[in-house]
Amino acid sequence: MIAAIAFCICGCILCLVVRQYLRPQALLMGLAVCCMLILSVIPQIWDILDTAGNLFSLTGMNYDYFLILCKAVGISYLTQLGMDFCRDCGENAICTAVELFGRISLISLSLPLFTVLVDVILEVIG
Repeated sequence: MIAAIAFCICGCILCLVVRQYLRPQALLMGLAVCCMLILSVIPQIWDILDTAGNLFSLTGMNYDYFLILCKAVGISYLTQLGMDFCRDCGENAICTAVELFGRISLISLSLPLFTVLVDVILEVIG
């Protein structure tokens, strides 16, 4: 954790220095720091997914619901990262488009859950 924070701080300082002279390269450098940090936590993400999957299997619920949950969390994080990068580039319109795309993706992903929910409600009512 300390190494990751130190890496990010060094990356930020380096981006600030480079931004004064070469703004496009500073943005790419910031993106590279983000990608390196994300790649470094992938093993931890797999551990979390395995543990959560095991716990979810104990509930006896359909495993597809867990996959939908994992995809929704992934979409949320990636949308936030894309929005932040667009905002750093000064592209607020693209930032808004990324946000809209993320929201629509989440709604589309959750449609099977809404179908199941309606089925359960109709079963309880009827």
